[in-house]
Amino acid sequence: MRYLSTIVAAGLVLGTAQVASAADLGRPVYKAAPPVVMAYNWSGFYAGIHGGYGWGELGSNVFSGNAKQDGWFGGGQIGWNWQGAGSPWVFGVEVDSAWANIKDDVSANLGGGVVANAFSEMDYFGTARLRVGYAVDRVLWYATGGLAWGHNEIGASVAGPGFAAGATSANTHIGFAVGGGLEWALVDNWTAKVEYLYLDFGSENYFGGPAAGGFDADLSAHTVKVGLNYRFGYGKGPVIAKY
Repeated sequence: MRYLSTIVAAGLVLGTAQVASAADLGRPVYKAAPPVVMAYNWSGFYAGIHGGYGWGELGSNVFSGNAKQDGWFGGGQIGWNWQGAGSPWVFGVEVDSAWANIKDDVSANLGGGVVANAFSEMDYFGTARLRVGYAVDRVLWYATGGLAWGHNEIGASVAGPGFAAGATSANTHIGFAVGGGLEWALVDNWTAKVEYLYLDFGSENYFGGPAAGGFDADLSAHTVKVGLNYRFGYGKGPVIAKY
């Protein structure tokens, strides 16, 4: 009996140890979840300011060479973007307007104290464009294109001892704009951008056109600008979590 009780006791001890070991093996192991990072979303309305430099030409078949206009400009813009949740594609529209001093002028001394001057100056322009972009979180690359308009003035004068004469003519040209840019979010509501545009304003007549002794002139320009935008209602657009 002594040996039998010893064997039974040993079996109970061994069985208890196996059950405890099996319970330890079956216990699930939990890992801490990674922190949730919210992806930036570009949806919403915005408004801002911009400034830059432009250069271009005004040409006509009555000139021996084109006027090479260049200078600074500054203005503002408003726009709207839409970006679907989980999609990198951003679609939008933007309207901008700028005062400018994109100009070329020449003068010539005709002798005897007589001086002749001529100039061509674009003093205002604007665009209304569509934008299509590809966003990598807070960085947005985009292409853009649409309508462009610009106001240009041409003038000439002659002055000498006891006399002066001059004339000016101005027109608003309407054409198209194409280009692209890079925009990035500085903080949630503020973004900054760099943008290039080619502006073809088409042809308009000056001084009454050819039938009245005037001429037709084509206007075009290249612009590079930097801008700062404020986004209204940031955080109300669709947002997707990144893990």
